[in-house]
Amino acid sequence: MTASGGARCHAGCRRGKHQGGTTTRRMTWSAVRAMNVLTVYLRIYADAFRQALSGIRKNLWTLLLPIGLLVAGRFVLELLARLLGGGLLGGIVGGLLLCAVVSCYLYFVGEVVAKSRVKLDEFGRSVGAYFWSVANLLFVYWIASLVIGLMGGASSFAFDELLWWAAVILLNAAPEVIYQRGSYGGLETVQRSIKFLQANWIEWGIPNLLVVGAWYYLRHQSRLVDQYLPPLVAAVLEGALVHVVMVFRGHLFAALDGSSHRQRMYRYRSTGAV
Repeated sequence: MTASGGARCHAGCRRGKHQGGTTTRRMTWSAVRAMNVLTVYLRIYADAFRQALSGIRKNLWTLLLPIGLLVAGRFVLELLARLLGGGLLGGIVGGLLLCAVVSCYLYFVGEVVAKSRVKLDEFGRSVGAYFWSVANLLFVYWIASLVIGLMGGASSFAFDELLWWAAVILLNAAPEVIYQRGSYGGLETVQRSIKFLQANWIEWGIPNLLVVGAWYYLRHQSRLVDQYLPPLVAAVLEGALVHVVMVFRGHLFAALDGSSHRQRMYRYRSTGAV
């Protein structure tokens, strides 16, 4: 081998070692960044869950709210159906009842998220607190379904299904937008919910999907709930878990809304806390 050939070989080896070292450092830095991101969001989730338990501990009776409102709502709805029938008037009254029930629940969830103590004597106030916000949102959904029904023809059922799933996804943060940001108009609620999801779809979606997946497995796949619990006990526990999840969502929404991923990471780097 000539001297020039040896020099070229030596230089090539040095470049290979340098490039290999650079690649290793990049991979290490990427792993560190991924661990930092994971740590930050695990702390956010843990803090939201801790605050949820703290607020519920002050208002333990609210764990019975979901099942209580569901039973009361069904009873009143059946009574109205017998009195008014299933016509247009019955549908309108049933829709107003749904708005009242949802408004009532959102009021109490909002107070628990705000770490306030709530009592049953606030029930009258809760019915009207977000009544029109919920009604306006349902009105937008009704108009959309009406337009689809007029334009869809024979395939309107399939389009209705698509509309339902679009609402489930795009309006997933609508409850929090209503009781935390005070949105009133239906279109305003839709826009704010979509804007929030555009900015936080991963951070918001992961815990929600995990909860839905766990519920689906326990309720439909493993049949553990049906095998070991009486129906009434299962319904009460399921309602209590829904309440815990809703309060957790409220704290998570408060932590995510109004701050970007970069701001959260900067806060972690500068203070070591979220």
